[in-house]
Amino acid sequence: MPSTTQRVVLGALAFLAMGATAGRAAQETVTTAADIVGRAVARAELQREARSDLAYSATIRAINQRLDGDGDVEQEETSTYRQYAFEGVLFDELIARNGEPLDMDDARDEARRKEEFAEDVRERIEDGEDPRPRDENRVDFDEEFANRYDYALVGEDVVNGHRCWVIYLSPRDGDLPVRRGIDNALNNSTGHLWISMDDYGLVRVQFEMARSVRFWLGLLGTLRNTRGRLDFERVTDGVWLPTVVDITTDQRVLFRSQRRRIVRAWEDYTPAPASD
Repeated sequence: MPSTTQRVVLGALAFLAMGATAGRAAQETVTTAADIVGRAVARAELQREARSDLAYSATIRAINQRLDGDGDVEQEETSTYRQYAFEGVLFDELIARNGEPLDMDDARDEARRKEEFAEDVRERIEDGEDPRPRDENRVDFDEEFANRYDYALVGEDVVNGHRCWVIYLSPRDGDLPVRRGIDNALNNSTGHLWISMDDYGLVRVQFEMARSVRFWLGLLGTLRNTRGRLDFERVTDGVWLPTVVDITTDQRVLFRSQRRRIVRAWEDYTPAPASD
C-alpha cells in the first residue's frame, strides 16, 4: 500500500496534469471578473483535493507587534515554527521564541501540544470530519468565500514576476452567511485579488474592513481599521503556497485599546522526504 507521502505525491502529480491544462486555458479570452474568480476558485479547490501542501515543509517566522499612534513599534515578539505534514495535515511546531531555542519547559509543553494535536486529528478522521483542527479564523479560497462578493476587473499588474488580472471585490447586498466569528469580518471587507494569467493561481490578496466588527456582541472587543495583505508563490507548476500574511488592526479588548501588526512569513519551502 502506498505511504501517506506517496499518496500525496501521486495526488500532486495528478493535479499538476490538471494545472497544465489550466495554464493553456488561461490563454483563452476571459470576459468577466466573475469568470476569472470562478476559475481561480476551481483551481484552488483542485489543489486542496490533491493535498499538494502536504508535499512541502517550510519555516514560518511569526511577528506580533504593538504599535503606537504613529505606527511605530512599541513592543515586538517573534516566534519561529517548522511546518510539516503530520498525521495527514500540516502541523506548525514551535522551535524558537524571540530568536532563542525553546527552554526545557517550553519544549516539554510543545511536545505535549503535538500529542494533543495528533489525538484531535485522529478523532476527527474517525468521525468523518475535516482532519484539520478547528480554527474559527481559517479562510479558504473556495466557493463559499467567492459567493460573498461582487467583482470588477480593474486592470493588470505584475507581482513577483507573475502577470496578473487585478480584480476589485466588495460584499454583495443582502444577508450574507455568518457561521463563525470570521464571517462578520469577511462580510464587511473590500479589497483586491491578483490572479495569475498563466494558471489562475491566487498571487495576492489585499483587503480592508469597511466597518468595525464586534465579537462576543461587542462585550469582549471590537476590530477597527483592519487591513492586510496575503501573498502566495508558485513553488512548482500548479502548486501555490502562502509566503506572507501581514495584518494591521486596532483592537479594543474589554476596555483596553491597542494597535497591532501581525506578520507570518513562510520561508525555505522544500519537498518533504518520502516515508514508508
